[in-house]
Amino acid sequence: AAAHGSNILLSSEELDRPNLNITQLTSVLVPHQYKIHVVVYYRRFYDWIHSLYNQETKGIRGSQHLTFVQWLTDESLENCLETYSAPVYNRYKEAPGIFNVSVVNMHEDPDNFNTNARFACTHMDNAPHLCEIAKSDIVKPNNPSQNLDWKLFRNSIGIYHSIELSDSDTDKWEQIEVKFHKMTNIPQLCLSTEWKKKLLQISLESEKALTPESWYSSEEGLENLMLDFEEKINSKLCSIDIERILL
Repeated sequence: AAAHGSNILLSSEELDRPNLNITQLTSVLVPHQYKIHVVVYYRRFYDWIHSLYNQETKGIRGSQHLTFVQWLTDESLENCLETYSAPVYNRYKEAPGIFNVSVVNMHEDPDNFNTNARFACTHMDNAPHLCEIAKSDIVKPNNPSQNLDWKLFRNSIGIYHSIELSDSDTDKWEQIEVKFHKMTNIPQLCLSTEWKKKLLQISLESEKALTPESWYSSEEGLENLMLDFEEKINSKLCSIDIERILL
């Protein structure tokens, strides 16, 4: 198939796992004259790890629902780093049988970034029709991030107060939610100075490792990263302080 110009597209969330045997994977394709081109998508670390937290915790209920500050520990950071763009890029770059490893910077024109179009038009050889289809397709997130403040609040009420409400008490929960969203000056729980420095350091190092100097030395690169980080570290990356609200 490779001799006739055909492509094989492998897409899986398992491809970023540190225990994946890359050599075994390449040994199947290289003898058939395939040139293996790995495409890694790059998202700034502080955004990525908060998105990962959101994904892992938005389905949790009850007292096991942790804030971002509670969830982010040395152990969870170590586990998460293994599947982040920079280590994944390095593993494939060093693996025998890999022809090329490319990085897609998701912060280039972020307001108009189209994941499918960028991949199909830039990295799929001999597939012009696929490129046109991808560019014309309106991409909708199939796993959108959620604001977890209300969910965290609802799951915690029973811990601090005796309240006899079940999931079937829809009207009462809706009334409480309306009042919750009308709250102002909500106390927040934000990361410690040590954790802020740690996330920023990893983010800066990753940007320099995964993007060309022409990018990270520009206004859109490290300068923009630090401004964006300062804005989010005291807002989006914080959680509501449940104890101060309910005690």
